[in-house]
Amino acid sequence: MSVLYVLLGITALYLAHRKMTLELSRLIHRLGGNQNMIIWVWSVIFLPGTIIHEISHFLAAAATGARTGKIEIFPEFIEDILDEEAEEKNGVALGYVQVARMNPLQGFIVGIAPFISGMALLIWLASLMRVNYLSENLWPLLFQTYLFFIIGNSFFPSWADLKQTLPLVIFILILAGLGWFFGFQLLIGPSSPVWGVLDSMSGALLISVAINLCLVGALVLINKRLRR
Repeated sequence: MSVLYVLLGITALYLAHRKMTLELSRLIHRLGGNQNMIIWVWSVIFLPGTIIHEISHFLAAAATGARTGKIEIFPEFIEDILDEEAEEKNGVALGYVQVARMNPLQGFIVGIAPFISGMALLIWLASLMRVNYLSENLWPLLFQTYLFFIIGNSFFPSWADLKQTLPLVIFILILAGLGWFFGFQLLIGPSSPVWGVLDSMSGALLISVAINLCLVGALVLINKRLRR
């Protein structure tokens, strides 16, 4: 069940992330902001997460021997909402790392690197937040909650990342399908550290989803008030 909880947590976080970005963009529009204002707001809010995301790509590329070029941590375009009542979604390129052509293994490692580093940081932050919550240390807890929000909304792979990871993912799925068809089973004991890691991941994802949902609720209420 731990794997299922992690998958559900990732799905819920992604959906909450999309809704949050849409509502935040609508709020900026209602306050008179234009395209440049949206770019500025996004770059400021998510700059720490963008830096972590792109550094993860860069370090993974360097570790696998892939050649890297320009690193950009500021947005270069955003797709405006054409109709605020339509279900249009914003597209923001917050940053990128130029990487030379890679083999499937390199592409997989580089593409998934922000997710791995992001999850590791979320698990670490979750443990720190628990300590500060029990100790009633308010300001460190608020700062860690901010970092949790930023990282939780920055570790999703872009379409370019998904294209890099896709070949090896398809190969692994084919192998898994063949193994299932021929009755091959991979058993993991109940005391394996894998289950502890999965439990930590699901707990971190739950916190991130809760933070996003709270923000979504606040943004929806504000937008409804401004619409009147």
